[in-house]
Amino acid sequence: MEKASVEITTAGMLLRQIHPFRFLRERQRRDLGADLREIFVSAGEPVYRRGDEDDSLYLVAHGAVEIVETRGGVESPLSIVGPNQYFGEWEAVFREPRVHGALARSDCRLYTVPGDRFRLVLRQSPSCAQGFATILRVNQGIFAGFDRFTARLLKEADEGRISVEGLLPLYRELCPAIHPGAAEDHRLDGAALQYALRRLPENVTRTFAFLLVDEFPYAFDEAARLFPKMPSAARRRDVWEMMPGKNMVLLRNGRSDLIDLVTCLCLYAVESRKIRERLVRERVVERLSHYMLNRSPDEDPRGFLDTLPFSSREMRSLLAAWPDDPVSRLYEIVRHREMFSIDVRRQRRNYNLRRGEAWTAEVARATRELLGLDPTELPPEQGVHIVSSNTHSVTNCLNPWYRDNHQLLCSWGAETGHPALEGSWTHERDKVYALARDYFNSFPDAAEEARSRAAASGQLRLSETASTGIQVQLIDLSRLRGERYDDAISPVCGTDASCADLIVNIDYAFGHQALYTIRNLLMLFGENVRSVNLLGKAGALVGQRGDILIPTAFIEQQNDQFHPLPATHGEEGRALEESYNVHRGPMLTVEGTLLQNRRMLSFYREIWNVIAMEMEGAHYFRQILESRQLGVISREVKARFLYYISDLPLAEHAGLTVPMVPAEGVPPLYAVTRFILNQIILGGSS
Repeated sequence: MEKASVEITTAGMLLRQIHPFRFLRERQRRDLGADLREIFVSAGEPVYRRGDEDDSLYLVAHGAVEIVETRGGVESPLSIVGPNQYFGEWEAVFREPRVHGALARSDCRLYTVPGDRFRLVLRQSPSCAQGFATILRVNQGIFAGFDRFTARLLKEADEGRISVEGLLPLYRELCPAIHPGAAEDHRLDGAALQYALRRLPENVTRTFAFLLVDEFPYAFDEAARLFPKMPSAARRRDVWEMMPGKNMVLLRNGRSDLIDLVTCLCLYAVESRKIRERLVRERVVERLSHYMLNRSPDEDPRGFLDTLPFSSREMRSLLAAWPDDPVSRLYEIVRHREMFSIDVRRQRRNYNLRRGEAWTAEVARATRELLGLDPTELPPEQGVHIVSSNTHSVTNCLNPWYRDNHQLLCSWGAETGHPALEGSWTHERDKVYALARDYFNSFPDAAEEARSRAAASGQLRLSETASTGIQVQLIDLSRLRGERYDDAISPVCGTDASCADLIVNIDYAFGHQALYTIRNLLMLFGENVRSVNLLGKAGALVGQRGDILIPTAFIEQQNDQFHPLPATHGEEGRALEESYNVHRGPMLTVEGTLLQNRRMLSFYREIWNVIAMEMEGAHYFRQILESRQLGVISREVKARFLYYISDLPLAEHAGLTVPMVPAEGVPPLYAVTRFILNQIILGGSS
């Protein structure tokens, strides 16, 4: 194989003939042509082999190249690439070893584009990038695996029965970024297993049947009174154990909750099968059964666990997953055999779910209790600000109790050696917020005192979520006049109309549920809405944990629908740059945390310049635009979207399976919270 410099005119002519390089501007083609290298490959000689680390893209000027697939040591042709065509783009975009080999069928003259130079072209030329996007997604079907999995899942859900066993081969082909061990048969992926278990009901190891409903069946309309609730540690789900081995799950609006539950079950099934097959293969099932039948109640299981065929690292993962009774969980896995039956019962021709109606009615009732007026009776000058954040940062910042007890909590944290005090803190008050949960667990009376102080300062917390999983707090800003709270937030005075506004703070909606949630709130408060603010966390493709993200657009993963935000969006956020690294760019609204892999993330990073992924933004923004156009809310309503980086899915030790420490997550969360509250109180414009 020989290499030589390329005449720029010759290279430019070739680039003009090859789609989508045809879309480059003349100066861009000229610059790229200067960086190409010409190579000659003799007939029968490999251009590259499967597994090679080379990530160059190749242009064919003369001859033909055969793309070959290797299976079981046997090569078979996949396609032929001829003059004025290219190959090798997958590895250049996805930064991965060669998936297939390439063999010269005849004497060839090729031009090479180094991978980093090709990626620079994609960043500099949106036209060229979108040309490749169409070819990769539509023609080559790079996301066909996701489409097949989602299509089968939704089809089976519509038919009323989902087969986890049937979905598993499709799921394993996806190789989700959170589950890198999905395609492996033997290596236990303990971090991924813990991720799934924390989002599944705690009795999953002994559950064979799931009944998924979007409304309570008539006979079980009071499920909370009839059945024990089955908690899930890291996902708010409404799950009840109807009888031993059978759970009823009340799904949220939209498809996101369904997809999340089933993908977590798939992950669990893959890893539990590895556990079961290893125990069977190593012939320890009989010993496991004997131990379970003969152990004493106070016996320490660690001695028995040390005899099982798991490495020390794997055993640490299993103990972290099941700290209370790991032997029983292993015993249940061996007998369960991943046999899940999932029945789906959905309402037909139901114009609106009763839970959504009940939740909206609760918000209206709470508004009457706090302000003395129904939302439809509010005077035009009464402003309403909707904030989608969490259940604590907004209310904590506006609760004088935390300022009054700052020293008390810090002293307690120092005395107990609390880990929240480790690391550096940008804002001293953040330490108090990080300590509060554990302090309240130790001193329940203090928690009640903090709630009473919040109520006296105009906060009303809804006790009922109507099984939507979305908690709500209402804050009457007029009741905060003269109060002293977080010292980085402007005081509420009596001279500005915004100082009598109402804040409606709602917990995070889940995926598609966001659309239904914000629609109901916008219709409920209508002309009184002044702003809609989303404070979220996101998995990022840039920066580091704790950095701030300001989207310039949202892209829906489902169909690549592009929703650009106004050019002025985020300008007011420049104040955050004084203390944080702030990244701006498009953000991807994903279908689910497990429906993304390294290839997908690389595609959106290189082709769309996506900076991060989240699950609600596009749904919120689309509904805000619709409500503006229909006249439900004023066209002057401000929309603000701010995120902080919670994980880096393409980084080895910063993914969702690795928790953030308090000093990483608390400061950026409260920084964006303070920023939004200042904009609301001061009447800031975007």
